[in-house]
Amino acid sequence: MTNHLRDMDERLRTFLESDPFREFLGGEVLEIREGYARVKAVVKEEHLNFHGVAHGGFIGAVADFAFAIASNSENFRRMAVNINMNFYNSANVGDKLVGEAEKVKGGKRVGFFRLRVWKEGGEELVAEGTAIVYGKGEKIIT
Repeated sequence: MTNHLRDMDERLRTFLESDPFREFLGGEVLEIREGYARVKAVVKEEHLNFHGVAHGGFIGAVADFAFAIASNSENFRRMAVNINMNFYNSANVGDKLVGEAEKVKGGKRVGFFRLRVWKEGGEELVAEGTAIVYGKGEKIIT
């Protein structure tokens, strides 16, 4: 890899990890590859719904956090146009949720992604879904 490409990759990674929503969510970036991201967030009291389990909005946010990174990891500025989630299991205070987003198909403008959220360890799938991004082909880092 040339120095220019290595520098661009590092600048892009820094950009992707600097998302203010990551701080709000309390999330951590575990892995970034082209078209893929894996993140982690811990369920806290403020993430619970009135049933005493993690709110679907929090679980969906963990998936969307990974999706935002994965969908921009190819250095094209893209935004979500659709996210669909199915919820299979609940999560409780202290559970560490791992969100994953992986590109299934697409180009620099439109991308289709598979989303998953597990309890850390990978034994229990909490939610999964699909998502679509769109952009105008603009580079993030030039």
